[in-house]
Amino acid sequence: MRQLPLAMFFVCLLGFVGCGGETGPQTITISGEVTFNGEPMPDGDIIFRPGDRNLAADAGKIQAGKYSMECKPGKKTVEIRGMRNVAGAKEQTLETGETGTDVEQYIPLEFNDKTTLKADVTESGETTFDFSLKGK
Repeated sequence: MRQLPLAMFFVCLLGFVGCGGETGPQTITISGEVTFNGEPMPDGDIIFRPGDRNLAADAGKIQAGKYSMECKPGKKTVEIRGMRNVAGAKEQTLETGETGTDVEQYIPLEFNDKTTLKADVTESGETTFDFSLKGK
């Protein structure tokens, strides 16, 4: 019975000290503004991709033209995506009972699938990246 308190002590000690090991890659908080045709982008997604496509990308949400997220350092290509309702689309009921209208990706391909946007995220450099997009 004396061994139970000793065992509990070591379990608690392990909880305070942790198991060791890696804490994961270092990240930096980055933020910025995204406009489309001079107006804050209402909502969307922003993705910072490393040059090596085998490495994981970092992504964040754009809300009211602003984003803030954690990102690993390095040279990145940046993709920005935004959806909006198709003009004139009628509300439909899906098999699941949910309703909605057709949506479309309205951000031009040069800012997502064929992006030309770049950012260099560094530990001691700039942490604000603003993007001014233009399109139809």
